[in-house]
Amino acid sequence: MQVWTENDKAIVRCSYQEKEAVKAIGDFKFHKLTATWVFPLRKLTDIINILNIQYSAETKAVYDALVIEKQKYHAKVNKANELKKLTITAPDTKVDLSNLYEHQKKAFALASLFDSYALFMSPGTGKSLVTIKLIQHWGVPAMVVAPLSTLESVWVKEIEKWSTLKCVVLWDNLKAYNKDYDVYIINYAQFKILHKKALTPIEKRVQCLVIEESSVMKNHSSGITKSILEYKNKIKHKLCLSGTPAPNNLLEYHSQMAFVNDALLGDNFFKFRSTYFFSTGFGGYLYKPMTGAKDAIIQNVSKQAFSIDKDECLDLPDKVYETRYVYMDKTQEAAYKMMKEENIMQFKEHTTLGANELAKLMKLRQITSGFTITTEGATVNISDTKINALKELLDEIPNDKQVIVWCNFHFEINRLKEEFKDQCCTLYGDMTQAEKNESITGFQQGKYRILLAHPLSGGMGLNLQNCSYICWYSLSYSSEQHLQANDRIYRSGQVNKCTYFYLIAKDTIDEIIYKVLDKKIDLIESCLAMLKGGK
Repeated sequence: MQVWTENDKAIVRCSYQEKEAVKAIGDFKFHKLTATWVFPLRKLTDIINILNIQYSAETKAVYDALVIEKQKYHAKVNKANELKKLTITAPDTKVDLSNLYEHQKKAFALASLFDSYALFMSPGTGKSLVTIKLIQHWGVPAMVVAPLSTLESVWVKEIEKWSTLKCVVLWDNLKAYNKDYDVYIINYAQFKILHKKALTPIEKRVQCLVIEESSVMKNHSSGITKSILEYKNKIKHKLCLSGTPAPNNLLEYHSQMAFVNDALLGDNFFKFRSTYFFSTGFGGYLYKPMTGAKDAIIQNVSKQAFSIDKDECLDLPDKVYETRYVYMDKTQEAAYKMMKEENIMQFKEHTTLGANELAKLMKLRQITSGFTITTEGATVNISDTKINALKELLDEIPNDKQVIVWCNFHFEINRLKEEFKDQCCTLYGDMTQAEKNESITGFQQGKYRILLAHPLSGGMGLNLQNCSYICWYSLSYSSEQHLQANDRIYRSGQVNKCTYFYLIAKDTIDEIIYKVLDKKIDLIESCLAMLKGGK
């Protein structure tokens, strides 16, 4: 039996009688043409320690280096475990961390111990700021792959606010990739295109790859997962960011942690699945964890991951606000422009008329939400861009957390009810009082994760402090209505931090309303002024 190394692989040749002992090492691939067993290089220490095997002095030198590397890694893991128990005030770095909360300093201190790390932090806890500080700390060009809705409203805004890093958004400007920036910001779909077509390979341009909402990799066979995993051994610094890394089951941890460090759960999904899970159900397609598997998986994940819920962040402000941009598709853009400029919109065989300036405002608000009401009174769906942005947001919020979604049009509520079905209940004017009471009680008792509500029906008087997340799907002109609706969760008895998200269609009336909502000015007058000369 012999072992040698080639590039980043350990190669074993053995007799037929010895193959079972070799297979027991795990994480191998059998190469039929050469009749050899191919392992990740990190397995060389196990191969030499466990098997009675021959190897050269050159291979021994590689083995010795790996032993030292493993010792250093275990020392880092032990130090990280100690840091998790401590209050962190001054991590070792030249980067200014004075604006970080204590839990963010701890996240920074832990991640900076390693080249790659997972920050599994709930929405509103500030993982994007920690990431920016880590990019500064490492001092290398970085790429952030994130949901489209967060590229400008979160990442550009945070980078410009907290650093001097030069950043660029690539989703609508891939040519900018060929220029030098500190941070390249891109959405998942465009990342896949860049991965396939970039003349300069991504690993040649950046040395830090950040995957926001890394649960996008939960399906090991998806295109985005495969594209991202190609860089796990090509780029030195890697970060996974998510509030809900495994929203459905423990299998979803594998690809994310393989990106961070494929030694934690192995680099082969099917080997991981057969090690920790058993098949059941009709056809054997349902996989459940074996006894003790959950603890073993979490223990391995925690070696290079920091997890915190916003309710554990004692120094966070009581209220956190975040905007998410929605980018209209071409159909929406054309409809919006036509209505804004001509007071009329034609979509397929349907016609919508803005009879006056106030009616035009109403129609523009509807279009940003993806629908229109025609002159005949029919409601027509135009686009699902805002629905998709809401679904992305809900995927980030832990499944055990409830969310109120405020909508200002009944069509929005009915359309979203179709989308979320048994997960949601509704509260709006067309419902009977008995139906409203049933929805309110059901939501307060935790029977539903999502409450789809109109602010006029649910925005005043109700106590909904069982919930700590609000998403504004659409906005009205009333500052008082807006404040009252936000206060439904921020009431006496609320023990958690409250987080408010706003879905804002980029370069539309949504932005105007959002900007002036908390100002003591006339909203309608501001919007009319926008129609005359603004965007």
